[in-house]
Amino acid sequence: MFKGIAKFCLSATMALGAGAAASEEPAAPCDYRQAAVSLPAIQVSSAEVGHPWRAMYGYCLLGSKRLVLHQDWVLSYLDAEPIGSIPGGTGIGIGTDLLVRWHPDWRPSLVPYIDVGGGIQFAAGNSFPADGSRWMFTLHGGAGWLIPLRRDRQASVTLRYLHISNAGVADNNSGYDVVHLVLGWRWGR
Repeated sequence: MFKGIAKFCLSATMALGAGAAASEEPAAPCDYRQAAVSLPAIQVSSAEVGHPWRAMYGYCLLGSKRLVLHQDWVLSYLDAEPIGSIPGGTGIGIGTDLLVRWHPDWRPSLVPYIDVGGGIQFAAGNSFPADGSRWMFTLHGGAGWLIPLRRDRQASVTLRYLHISNAGVADNNSGYDVVHLVLGWRWGR
């Protein structure tokens, strides 16, 4: 599954580069930065395993007029519930996510977008979920809006489905599924 995501991101990156080179119009600027918080909104997992709160700092790696390859550095607060005889606890997760974001070429009004991506995190402290492992992989996809505030400032609001698991690299692989509300602040172009 993760190989498929990696191939998709690589294909999208190559398409971005080819699209920018073949286009008669110049590529959209790709020099923005973004800070965001990601809060659990609707738990999808059947079992109560806890809640990850995420803070992200990201930027555009490569962009064309409608497609962007974006990277986030992620700091997570992990609040794991006990599972059976395995105690829960709190910890900090650090990692990175890559995502591909598509948006129509609507400027300067509200800009809807969809994104899909994945990443890797390491839990310093407690595993998340408690019966999982310290190495975690994430898959996510969502839809949102860029809200222009000034020429070089935008707010963003996203509903994003988030899956966290260890992808079978350890014996237990409970996994966690949730819809997160992501609130962001973007500066640059």
